[in-house]
Amino acid sequence: MLYSFPTTFSTLRKALRQSSKTLVGTFLGLSFAWVGLPNLAQAEQITSLQNLTSQASSLERSNPSLSDGVYLYGQSPQPETVGSAYVVFEVEDDRVVGAFYMPYSSFDCFQGEVQDEQLALNVVDSYERTVHPYSLALDASTSVASAAGQSAPVGLEGYHAIAELSENDQRMLEVCQTDFQPQL
Repeated sequence: MLYSFPTTFSTLRKALRQSSKTLVGTFLGLSFAWVGLPNLAQAEQITSLQNLTSQASSLERSNPSLSDGVYLYGQSPQPETVGSAYVVFEVEDDRVVGAFYMPYSSFDCFQGEVQDEQLALNVVDSYERTVHPYSLALDASTSVASAAGQSAPVGLEGYHAIAELSENDQRMLEVCQTDFQPQL
């Protein structure tokens, strides 16, 4: 049997170049297609997760962390404990007005807003009448009830919820609400 081989080296080299380009091109094309398929699927999953995260974020923003109502919290779970700080406030449409106090002492009024993970407040010093920014972290691991009986999904970090407001708590809250009324 006679085989027909290219007679010159240059013809052989040309034939090898042609076939190797075709093989390499085919191999690379298949490799990119094979590697690219999982990446396309991952990209679709990432896009889906981003859409879900965006939807969840907008739902969180539309639902305030604390329901409208009046709240009382204390560093002590018992009301009127000397040496413990207390905070009484009302939430209305994510706006907050209230007072910080210690029993048998003065109180400082504040106003602010409910944000994602905190109460962002401006506290007015009762003596100097200066304003100081302050924030209280919300604690999502607890559930509390407002004085109006509504359930709120969070508490205040470092404070205990107290169910009933005293006459003194109500009086301080009313004074602060009156102080901030023109600004609301």
